[in-house]
Amino acid sequence: MRIRPGGVRDIATFTRLVNAHNQWLRGEDLWREDELSAALISTSGDPVDNDRYVEVDGEVVAALHVQTSEPYTKGTFTLAIPPIGDREAVIRLLLDAGERIVRAHPQLSSTSPIDMLVPREDTELIHVATNAGYRVLQKVTMLEADVFDAPAANPPADVDVVTFSVTRDLDAGYEVIRRTFPPDLGAWHMSRPNYEYCMRNDPTALPGLSIIARDTEGPVGLALNFLDTTREQSGFTAALGVLEHRRGEGIGRAIALESFDRFRARGWQHARMATILGKALDDDDYGFYTDLGMQPVYDDLVLVKD
Repeated sequence: MRIRPGGVRDIATFTRLVNAHNQWLRGEDLWREDELSAALISTSGDPVDNDRYVEVDGEVVAALHVQTSEPYTKGTFTLAIPPIGDREAVIRLLLDAGERIVRAHPQLSSTSPIDMLVPREDTELIHVATNAGYRVLQKVTMLEADVFDAPAANPPADVDVVTFSVTRDLDAGYEVIRRTFPPDLGAWHMSRPNYEYCMRNDPTALPGLSIIARDTEGPVGLALNFLDTTREQSGFTAALGVLEHRRGEGIGRAIALESFDRFRARGWQHARMATILGKALDDDDYGFYTDLGMQPVYDDLVLVKD
């Protein structure tokens, strides 16, 4: 067994490994190669030679992507470890290597936290990580709806719900992201460079899918929507946010239902969305989402090492 740095040539390899990992646990691919290149291994993050690949008898069997992008408050790991022999040892090897990369980063301190999103079904990875000092921070639940059963959107009279335009709405959209998904939300925070790069370059960020809501004073809500590559005929809402002073008025519901309408217009049948309800793993009050016709599909856990 040997570990080596990654490179641009390894994006196809990482895609294969992360999809094999997810297929093993959930029967779904997780990324397309072009999507992975834009959204995860991108020029807005760190160079891919910071990544690590494990080889056994000359074959790459597992990998780790390390991201430490702006605002440089933490490191984030993405692990791709399908079922292999001595898997626990491979997990420990990659976690140790990733932590060394983060600790050596010139803009991070030795006490900067590290987090990662782990499928709840991967009990082996969770066990090894918790033994290495990681703890479960929160649960992220993926929900799904049949968009053909969804009612029409009905926003408040003073709010316009319109198509998000990269050329017109990039600044306004990030203002909503910044105020509704701050850095203390961990894996949910999106830095400005990552947001802009993703909206301009992710091949699944199809024009006409994303939604912005405005009142007379400016933007008040946003839905960033993408083609979902894990589920056929599906759209994915990666971020749904409403500014605090306009919550409880039906704006979030209207944005979500308008998103479903965009998916339906393309002939897609399903909508997916991920959400964090709170810190407890037994938080299951999905009232807002079930009212939209959404039901839980699976859970991921955010693990953090402080």
